[in-house]
Order: sequence, then structure tokens, then C-alpha cells
Amino acid sequence: MHSRRLRTALTLGILAVLYYVAGKLSLKLAFLHASASPVWPPAGIALAALLVVGYRAWPAIFVGAFLVNLTTAGTAFTSFGIATGNTLEALTGAWLVNRFAGGTGVFDRAQGVFKFALAVIVSTLVSPTLGVTSLAFAGFAPWANYGAIWLTWWLGDMSGDLIVAPLLVLWYSATTRRWDRAAIVEVVLLFLLLFALGQMVFGDWLPGSAKNYPIAFICGPIVVWTAFRFTPRETATGIFILSALAVWGTLHGHGPFVMENGNQSLVALQAATAILIVTAMALAAGMAERRRAEAAIEQQRATVEAANRTKDNFLAMLSHELRTPLTPVLAALDALKTESASPAQLETTLAMMRRNIELESQLIDDLLDLTRITKDKLQLQLESVDAHQAISNVVEMCAAEANAKKLQVRLDLRATAFRVQADPAKFQQIIWNLVKNAIKFTGENGAVTLSSANHLPNILTIAVTDTGIGIEPEIMERIFNPFEQGERSFQRRFGGLGLGLTISKSLAQAHGASLIAKSDGLGRGATFLLTIKTAALEESSAKPVPASAQTPPSKIRILLVDDHPDTCAALERLLTLRGHRVTTAHSMRTGMEAAGNVQFDLLISDVGLPDGNGMDLLRYLRSKFPTPGIAISGFGMDGDISKSLEAGFSAHLVKPVKLEKLEAAIARALNA
Repeated sequence: MHSRRLRTALTLGILAVLYYVAGKLSLKLAFLHASASPVWPPAGIALAALLVVGYRAWPAIFVGAFLVNLTTAGTAFTSFGIATGNTLEALTGAWLVNRFAGGTGVFDRAQGVFKFALAVIVSTLVSPTLGVTSLAFAGFAPWANYGAIWLTWWLGDMSGDLIVAPLLVLWYSATTRRWDRAAIVEVVLLFLLLFALGQMVFGDWLPGSAKNYPIAFICGPIVVWTAFRFTPRETATGIFILSALAVWGTLHGHGPFVMENGNQSLVALQAATAILIVTAMALAAGMAERRRAEAAIEQQRATVEAANRTKDNFLAMLSHELRTPLTPVLAALDALKTESASPAQLETTLAMMRRNIELESQLIDDLLDLTRITKDKLQLQLESVDAHQAISNVVEMCAAEANAKKLQVRLDLRATAFRVQADPAKFQQIIWNLVKNAIKFTGENGAVTLSSANHLPNILTIAVTDTGIGIEPEIMERIFNPFEQGERSFQRRFGGLGLGLTISKSLAQAHGASLIAKSDGLGRGATFLLTIKTAALEESSAKPVPASAQTPPSKIRILLVDDHPDTCAALERLLTLRGHRVTTAHSMRTGMEAAGNVQFDLLISDVGLPDGNGMDLLRYLRSKFPTPGIAISGFGMDGDISKSLEAGFSAHLVKPVKLEKLEAAIARALNA
């Protein structure tokens, strides 16, 4: 705190000294009155200081202005009045710029430059009014010359703000421009050329420069070129150099602004310079805006092209991954048609077909989960979950795949607090994705370790560590991005859509948990750490569900409606083998006809039918008999499920429908 105050005091002291020195030098050009100079850089210094340092810099401005005038002409009273005017002028200008023009970013846009000029014109009315009035009341300025002194004073302050303040603010502000050698050479040559032309116009390099020929316009193209090619900072610097040359040359009787006396000459020069800098700075700001717009468009173009490439890669991967599980299934079906298989071969073939069909279903489920997450429509049913049991379930589910690659799957479950508040299915999905990822990217004879620990109170950390291909540092930054699998060679080699980690990360965040990845690099394996709060163990007061309520009764009458004949036939066969009497239909009309006056125990219907929908069919049946219903559909978004449940279906099953899920849904529907 002490060092901060010291730095602030030092800054204010330097500002006061700078203001004082600049003021004393400027008053050497006060030809009309000792306190009124047409060239007044201190005004720009004060405005820039308040914009950059803040309003707390006002005491330094007041002290500097008071000392300048106290040591020049007048009394303590007039010096106080002038210092008050200078300080209020700077505060007013800074407030107007901060409030209406964007503060220190005022020169980023052409509109801001014009607002800055307007703020300067308004704020510089304060100092000459208070200053000249103080001098006139004290008898140090004749009332007859009030207007001339006021105009000189005001023009000096205004030109000081317009010329000096932009220069200081822009050089203080950081620039994003990257300078190469060519740009440096170009700007140096421009400044040298501007200096040479300034000497020709305001110096004695040309014989006609002292004859008031209107040749100042020859500097215009260089100023315009600087504004076009470079930033407002270089433009303000060039005009400052030109202004200094112009003041020096005009005082020595050179250039087109030389008039009857020095005050008139400098007044005319400062007015012309003020117009030039506003025009040039607005042009430079406009060009800066254009360059930013072009850069933004280029960035958007690059983003769109990258998104397009990602889309193409995704579609290629999606096509590959969706077709891959179908290939062995179709091949196995052809083989079964052409040759008889032993019971053992048939069992192996059927297991392979089921495995690949479940993989196909999982790919589709991943896409649906990603869609739910991106649309923020993920719904969690939180309850107390045994994390160790979830891990054991996942290990059992993945055992066949791990054994096929001869992987050692180790459990190191040391956590003593391992119950968490989570959605059981979604929490297990997080673990399942991490384990599947570890198995996928670990070579044969490798190892996958699942561990748990309580490193902090009420915190459970689950780690999935593998000895696989590892993760490169540049890939680590985007490992949880959708469709990210590292190098393209990894995508071709290991397959998949690259959604598992994305979904796991999003599910973890939805649970208030964190999921991070660690790896020492390529070929050194990887570790994924899931950290989640623990939940207190709660004794369930619910009565156990009777076994009769969990098993669907046999020999019930089922109306099965689906517009896909193969699906309808396959489900009919499964249900018939379970002892049920099944009547099938392929449209809403035929379903209604099949119902007739017959009372069915259950309706199993596709949601989308050629001539209606399953919800209307359920309403029709219920108008006659209290029939429960189960909806089956290829649409599995939350909105689809909600519509089915609101229509009266007791369950909404997403195709492909697994037998165990169908039997459980039948049991719930009949026992509801």
C-alpha cells in the first residue's frame, strides 16, 4: 500500500513538473497577452493524463497551472482562477470523452474522433472564460481586448488538446500491430519525407516559402498516405512533427501563415492544423476499422472453413463408423444362409451380431446425448449412488472387450466415502466412456487401472489410468472437444466418433463434478480424473418391490402396431415366444380395425404411423377400454419422450428395443 501511494505521488509530481515546463515554454509565444498563448500543449498533456491515469491526477494539473501563472503575470488570485479553469477544462474534457466517446479507445473509430473533437471544443470553453475574466477583474487584461485574448486562449487550448492528447494517449496504449522490416522502413521514409516537405513549406529550403504562397497542401498526400497505411498513432505522430516544424517556421517568417504579427500567424496556423488533424485522425481511424473488419471477416472465413472441414471429417467418420458394425452382421447372415452352423458356431455368430448392433445403437445414442447437451436439455434424476458398484458394473460390461485385447483391468478402490448424489445411468455412463476410451487406446497386453480415493474430505476422486498411446500436449488442450481424437491416423486406426470424452465432460459438469486429463506425452499412457462431492449414506425406507411386480405376466393380449414390417414381425415373434397373444397392424387405421370391440391388455405402438400417430391410437383405445400403452420410436429426444408420456404411454422405448427393456416396460405398464 505504501509503495502504491509512493508511485502515485511520484507520478503526480512528474506530471506537475511536465505541465509547468511545457507551460513556461508555451508562454514564450504569448504575443497578445502574457497569459494567453495560441500554442498551449499543456492542455493536451492534462487531458491525456486524466484519460490515462484517471481523475485523481487533477491536483498535479492544478499545481502546475498555478505555478506557471504565478511566475508569469498577475497575482495569487488570478493564478488561482486560471489554474481552476485549466483543471476544470481538463476534467470536463476527460469526462465527456469517457462518457460519450469511449475513453482511451476514442481513436479506434472515425466516429470516436469526431466525438473527441466535439468534446474538446466544448471543454476548452471553460479555461479561457475563467482565466480571461479573472485577469480582467484584477486589471491585468483590458476589457476592450477580452474577445481577442479569449479567442487566442481558446484556440491554443483546443489545438493543444487535438494535437498533443491523441499523441500521448496512443503512444501509452498498447498496439496489436506487428511490425516487420518493410513496415518500419516505410514509416521512417514517410516521416523523413514529411520532415523534408515541412522544411520546404515552413523552412528556408525554397525561395518562395517566405512569400506566403499557399503550398502547405503538398504535405497533404504524405499525411493521407500515413493514415491509409498505418494506425492513428503514426498519423498523430506525423502531424505532431509537421506542427512543430510549422510553428518554428512561422515564428521565423516562413510559410503560408505568416501575417502582420506573430499572434495572428500562430492563430491561423493552429486553426489549420486543428482541421488537418481531425480529418487525418478520422481517416486513420476509419482505415483501422476497415482493417479490423477485414481481419474479423478473415477469422470468420477461417472458422467457417475449419467447421466445414470438421463437418466433412465428421460425416466421413460417421459413415465409416455406422457402416462398420453392419459389415460383419451382413456377412454372418449370408454365411448362415449358405451353410449350416453348429450350435457353438451359431451362438458365437449371434453374440457377434448382437455386439455390433449394440455398438451401432451406442453410436446413435452418443449423437443424441451430444444434441441434448448442446441444447441444454439434459435432465438428471439425482439419487444416492454407490460409485464403487457403478465401477464394478462398468468393468463387468467391458470385460469381454478387455479380454479380447488381453488387457489387465485392475481395481484399486480405496475410498471410504464412495456414495455420490448423481443420476445412476448418467454417472455410470461417465465411467463407461472413460473405461471404453482406455481400452480403445491401449494396445494388447496393456493395463487399465480404476482407482478411487478421498484426498479431501467429502470429495471422491475416481481415476482411470491406462498404458496406452498417451496424449500429446497440443492435443491435451482440445481432448474434450467434440470429434477430437488427435491425429487423423488415430481416427482411422481406432475408429469412433470422438464423442465419448465430450459427453463425459459435459455429464460431469452437469453433476457439479470436474473431469480432467493428464498424460506425460505420446506413448506414455493417460489418466482421467473424475472429482465429485460425496453424499451421506441414506437408509432407504421404501419397501422392496414384490417379484410379481417385476416380472410381466404371461399370456396377455397385445396389440402391436408398427409401420416397419420387419420390426413388427421380429417383435411379434419375441412376444409370442414369451407366451403372449399378439395381434399386429401396420397403420393407425388397421390398428383401430383390429381393436374392434376386443379389449387388449396392452398397446405397443410406434409413435409415427403413415396415417396418424400412436398417441391418437392410444386415445381411441382408451375411449373404449382402460388400455395401458408402451411407445416405441426411433426418435429419442427429451421432447419426444415427454410427448409420449403426456399422451398416456407408460414408457417410451427408443429403437432398437432390447428385450429386457421391453419386458421391464411391460411389467411396469401392467402393474401401474
